[in-house]
Amino acid sequence: MKKIKEQVGNYLNYCEKVRGMSPATMWAKRNILKRFIEVTKIRNLEELDNSVFNEWVENEKRRGVSARSINTYNATICAMVQYYVGLGVGVPLKIPLVQKLKEGETRRRFYTAAEIEKVLEYTDIETGLMIKIMFETGMRIAELTRMRVDDIDGRRIKFIGKGNKPREVYMREDTRRELFKYLMKQGRVGCVWGDGVNGDPPTVETVRKRLRRPFYAAGFDDFYPHALRHSFATDLQMRGASVAEIKEMIGHENIATTERYLHGFEGRLKELFDKYR
Repeated sequence: MKKIKEQVGNYLNYCEKVRGMSPATMWAKRNILKRFIEVTKIRNLEELDNSVFNEWVENEKRRGVSARSINTYNATICAMVQYYVGLGVGVPLKIPLVQKLKEGETRRRFYTAAEIEKVLEYTDIETGLMIKIMFETGMRIAELTRMRVDDIDGRRIKFIGKGNKPREVYMREDTRRELFKYLMKQGRVGCVWGDGVNGDPPTVETVRKRLRRPFYAAGFDDFYPHALRHSFATDLQMRGASVAEIKEMIGHENIATTERYLHGFEGRLKELFDKYR
């Protein structure tokens, strides 16, 4: 096991120091590769063949992981294999035989402010704060998970987002008060959320499971965390924000991406036709 951990560590160091990958990308790669070696139990990349890889894929399917996520995981693993093959390491995995899973239509879900209030009835304080912050700021789950106390300045949260881009978002004043009261009570000075080991933040998977429980309890059995980012954008749209304003608040590079996040007119087509035609 020591050998594979060294191999993963060296590859991650290359990604960070040589390739200059963002903290968000490094966080994702680190967690994917950590889980991969835990599940496969390989001790060296020279033990990784297609049968081991296929069993990994089947294991993730049994866990209920989406095809899209599995494809992302597999791309990360194959990138590491290609790196070591380039260094002359004899990895038996034949990448051309790794099949990409059919993903189907991307789910697009959003929740209204009233539905979020319903969900909050089923949360503890910390999980409720996670949901409120994601809904009020549009933060991604990985960004939320890595939050540290010194990232917070009043209502403002500063962080490095996707693409290594510095960002800032703002929570509501009542949420800020609740968060600071909670942090004071818990005595938190490093990571905001308390499930980490040795002061590290919790994993994205841990936070995802925590968020899922209250949504299921409230009757929303199709919850996935990125829906809260869609909800943030759609709530802004319903409140009258322009697409350009939403683009800036959600941190997108181009307006076409933002438009895919907006669902404010869903279920209102007849109303719109009656109004304008």
